[in-house]
Amino acid sequence: MAVSAAQGTDAQGYRETLAAFLAPLAEGGPPMAERAFLDLPTAPLADRCNVLIDAARRGPRREAAQAVESFIVFFQALVPTLAPESSREVKATFFRLVPSLVLMAFEEVDDTAGRRESHGSLALLETILLEVSSVRLAPVESGMLFKSLDQLATLIAAGEHALARDVVALPLLAILRKNRVARALFRLMEVEVALQGYLKERFGYSTPRIRVPDDVAALADFGPLRVFDEEGPDGVRRSYLQVQLPDLPILSDIVVHLSAEDGSGSHRLRLDGLGSVPLDLPPGLYEIGLLYEPEPSRG
Repeated sequence: MAVSAAQGTDAQGYRETLAAFLAPLAEGGPPMAERAFLDLPTAPLADRCNVLIDAARRGPRREAAQAVESFIVFFQALVPTLAPESSREVKATFFRLVPSLVLMAFEEVDDTAGRRESHGSLALLETILLEVSSVRLAPVESGMLFKSLDQLATLIAAGEHALARDVVALPLLAILRKNRVARALFRLMEVEVALQGYLKERFGYSTPRIRVPDDVAALADFGPLRVFDEEGPDGVRRSYLQVQLPDLPILSDIVVHLSAEDGSGSHRLRLDGLGSVPLDLPPGLYEIGLLYEPEPSRG
């Protein structure tokens, strides 16, 4: 993005910030290129991002500076959680967005509607990247996804925020969310099959079920379903139910449904981030089912 095209912008601050971000990796070398940025280890990557954060804090408009700083901090926190391929693609998208981020930070023109659209684009991009971090993509899906991210970065860089939102971001977000639900339901079916086999082997049950308290001691070993005791922060020792859920990144989206066979009632236990939940049930035989129910804030 040419500085001469950034009308109404602190051109000197814009130019100095980009120069600092793209500074050569070795004295006398060329400016940092995209490939070199993708290969940066954690500490140098953080240093380059901090250059942008410091510049954003010097921007003339507080709202714009906060939006840009928030997105950069989000990017820094997200990258270590991603698989290697996803990490490189997300870093590439970020690198291509850097001129736009600096432009937003130093924008001086009083255009409330324009700022709202640009900040909305960043918020949508954050949501998309969070979705990327929560699913495992097949190679074909990855190719389509990262091509879309590249299109999104290009449109944001060109200031086409409405197109970025309506043509790329919202359709892509819908596809990712549908993908997440479909994959989660498939994984749950796999886990329920594993539970059925495990409990049949242990107790001879033909369907996934446990008898409380009779079966609890026999479930202490590591397996698809486990019951263990642990002392809480309050010093009280409690029993916990734990379900092994491979390839499901957000375990708290899963609810364990336990239905008493005698019809006396049912219990819905939402797992925590480690896939466990306190187990405090009246004595009885309970059918076990797993439900995919994202919390409203993440739905």
